[in-house]
Amino acid sequence: MDRTERERQAAQRRYLGWGLAFESTMPGVDLARDVVFDDGPNGRVLAVVAGTENVAQSLAVALTTLRGSNVFDATFGFDGLNALAEQIEPNLIREQVRIGIITLLDRDPRVRKIVDVNLDDGRLGVGATGADDAAGAALRSSRTLQVQVQFETITDDRLSVHLGELPSV
Repeated sequence: MDRTERERQAAQRRYLGWGLAFESTMPGVDLARDVVFDDGPNGRVLAVVAGTENVAQSLAVALTTLRGSNVFDATFGFDGLNALAEQIEPNLIREQVRIGIITLLDRDPRVRKIVDVNLDDGRLGVGATGADDAAGAALRSSRTLQVQVQFETITDDRLSVHLGELPSV
């Protein structure tokens, strides 16, 4: 690793932060996460993520946390989960979820610019708006929305991150 790469990683760690590493306990079944352990020089140690990995993990955790449910930070979390429980048109719910994701990204000071927010429910050729009756039925029968975002960080990194899955409408 050359000097410029070390300096870049140090800058990412400084400006994008670091945190404990979490992994899904039952991927595809449950949203729960647990800490990860690594082998250290004196036994097991808590694994750490830093830089862009930390940003991606933080946003994925925030996406699956109801906004206001963290007693230590009432602004942390995703406000779009409430939209999933409402009994309104599925396309409007998708747009509320999209706005919730944009708001989540916009609140993170490490995100400089949001490039794209993609909600994929497995349907081909049907966008988030303008769906016909058959597409609306497909949307209602779909189980999850895959959330993929692209953004630029304050360290000039452009990330494309799969934030996870949300229950669909």
